[in-house]
Order: sequence, then structure tokens, then C-alpha cells
Amino acid sequence: MVKKYVIVFEDEPFNRFYPLSLSHPVFNLLAGAKTNLERVIHHFRGYEIYTCCRPHLPDVWNRMAADDLRNLDGKPDGGVILINGSVVVRACDRQWINELKNRDGSVAYVHNGILVAALLPLKSFRDLGEEAVSPYTEGFSKKILENSEKTEHIDILRFSYIWDPMRLNSELIESDFEEYFKDRAGKIDIGEPYCYGKSDLFAGEGVSGDAAAVIDARKGPVIIAGGVEIKPFTFLEGPAFIGRGTKLVGGKLTGGCSIGAGCRIGGEVESTIIIGNTNKYHEGFIGHSYIGQWVNLGALTTNSDLANNYSEIRVRQNGAVIHTGHMKIGSFIGDHTKIGIGMTLNTGAVIGFSCNLFGGSLILEKEVPSFAWGNDSIRSRVKLKDAIRTAEIVMGRRDFRFKAEHSRLFEHIFDESQKRRESWIKRKRSVS
Repeated sequence: MVKKYVIVFEDEPFNRFYPLSLSHPVFNLLAGAKTNLERVIHHFRGYEIYTCCRPHLPDVWNRMAADDLRNLDGKPDGGVILINGSVVVRACDRQWINELKNRDGSVAYVHNGILVAALLPLKSFRDLGEEAVSPYTEGFSKKILENSEKTEHIDILRFSYIWDPMRLNSELIESDFEEYFKDRAGKIDIGEPYCYGKSDLFAGEGVSGDAAAVIDARKGPVIIAGGVEIKPFTFLEGPAFIGRGTKLVGGKLTGGCSIGAGCRIGGEVESTIIIGNTNKYHEGFIGHSYIGQWVNLGALTTNSDLANNYSEIRVRQNGAVIHTGHMKIGSFIGDHTKIGIGMTLNTGAVIGFSCNLFGGSLILEKEVPSFAWGNDSIRSRVKLKDAIRTAEIVMGRRDFRFKAEHSRLFEHIFDESQKRRESWIKRKRSVS
């Protein structure tokens, strides 16, 4: 039997997903009810699936190495399917998926000039050598295109920037519901909340809800994973996805929210994605934002997601100003960041990895570098050893173990962000 392999790769523009890309490969970012990797795994069941991304990211996401490449045991005429991790593979793409599975030869698929997938004979893939396992490096896409017998254009959904998953989240929740959950929807036993549109509501095992909570699936489906707790005075409006073990402790979630596993969410949240294990327990508004994991938002933390003059929001990533083309853009917050009580964030705010912001003030800066400490007027750095110690405590409270690979990730991001952090400290604003 000729064996085919699927390799989900992270390509060169990963920095467009900053600051979440500091600690996550693009294919591991939550959007809708799934990550892009989970969607590929679903559609290519029975295939050997590898992933490859930047080498400093945790090993669990780097499932490809030079030895793996040399030891692929398919026949010489076997095939390798390459799929860009920014591509959203859905049921509506089934015809193209079947083509990839059954096609012979060599072909590259592009969308708006970007390599989104390719099919290569195993020998051609092996001939790429070490570069085949480092596809995020400059020139990889060009080499794949050069080694393909033909190039075809394809119309497919692909994320280009970090705000794309947030902007498309309602659509993705709806398509994920149709593909993964609809056949099991409507059969719910979640306790005492009042439910509208039960036929578009899926709830996993062990979901518990209290009286005086409302779940409304009339504007879109609601997907609730197992073990979720819904406390009184929670209003949850679809489209929405709530991940396993999350607690909704009051307030309202509207406009297309995806909340990953293990979160504690209260107050007002709108059109926002949170990867997981993040606390927003208290009052305060977060809207049109993308937030990482192990983040803590203190009481009354609030962000702006609309300029007073209704103008286009510009976002700063690694010092570069990007025109988003959108009016509604909130905040992008990296993993392990802590924001103190009463803090307010400007439209399009970008906050890096393991920051500690406090003081009950408005953060005017459009970009705050990783391991930043303070606010606009009081600025220093979070010490690496203190950041690691805090992460060990926080993760341990949820029965997660802080491993050596996590420590290496902290060290890498700390070193990489040093120049930008020092510049940020020197630019501190006057309080007058």
C-alpha cells in the first residue's frame, strides 16, 4: 500500500499573528470551536500527521524532525501532503480534500499568491533535506513551488492576521456546529438555565447550570463542552463556544465568543476568543479581542474596541504599524500576562508575553513588549526568574506541570524581546 503523510506547517508570515504567535504555532490558535490542526486531523483520519513550526516552541507542537524525514517508510512513489497551518479546512472543502487524497504527481495550491497546500512525491520531499522540516524559514514556499510540476489557484479560507480568527469567529462557530455537533444537538440536560433555541444547542457530559442563567441560541448555535459550570445571572448568546471545564460566573457573553478550556469568565465579553486557562472573573468589558492562555484580567479591566471617531483601527506588531481595514478591533494579549484592577486598554492594544501591568490607568501605548512591568508612566521589566516562578504557581493551581520546555520558551521570548522592552522603558510617558 502506498502511504501518504500529512504535514501541517507554519509558514514565513507567522509574525502577523503576534503576540499569540510568540508561544503558539499558527495552526494551534483557537477559532470557532477548533484549531486548524484539529480540523486537519479530522479530515485526514487514518493518515500519519506531522506538524512542524519554529524550534523554540514546545515539543508537543513540533512533530517533525530530520530523523522523521529520513525514516518515512512509504514507498518511493508515496506522497506527502503539505497543508499551511493558517488554512481553515472545512466540510465545504471536501471536494478539494478528496482531490488531495487521491491525486498523484506533484502540485502546489496557492491562494492570493500564498502557498496553502502541496502534494509532493515522497522522494521530492526528501530531496528538500533539512529545509523540509523548517518550513517557516524564508524561501521554503518558493522551493515547494519550484519543485511542483504545476501550480493551481484555490479559493479557501485562510487567516492572514491575528484579527482574522476573531473577525470570522461567528461564521466558524456556525460551520463547526454544522460539521461536528449538529447531529448531537438538542438533547440537553444542563440543569436549570432557561434555554432559547434548544435545537441549536449542544452540551457535553457533566455540564451544570443554575437558575437565573439564560442560554440563547436564536442568533446562532451554542456549543458547550463537558464539565462547564454556568452560574446564576449568566447570559450566553450564540454563536458561542465554551471549552471543557470553564466556569461562567455571571455577566454576558455575546456576539460570537469562543472561550477555551479551564477559564473563569464574568462581566461582559463580546466577539472575543480566549485560548484557555484564563481568568476574567470580575466586572469589566472585553470586546473584539484575542487573548492567550494563563492570562489574568483584574477586576474592572476594560478595553476599547471602537475609536471615538469611528475610524479604521491600526495595530502595531513588532514596531510595524498595520492598517486592519476594520472599525471594531479590541486587544491582543499574549500568554501569562497579568493585568491589574481598573486597567483600561486602548483600541488595537497589543500586549506581549508575561507582562505585568497595573496602576488603574489607561494604557495609551499601542504595543507593550513581552515581560513589561508597570504602565505608561512607571516602566520596568519583569525578571525572568520571577515570571517563571509565577507561571509555576499559576499552572500548578490547575494541576498543570511547568516543564523544562516551558522554561526554555520563557528564556527564548525574554531574550528576543529585550531590545524592544528596553526601548519601551526609555519612552515612558509623563503623568502630567
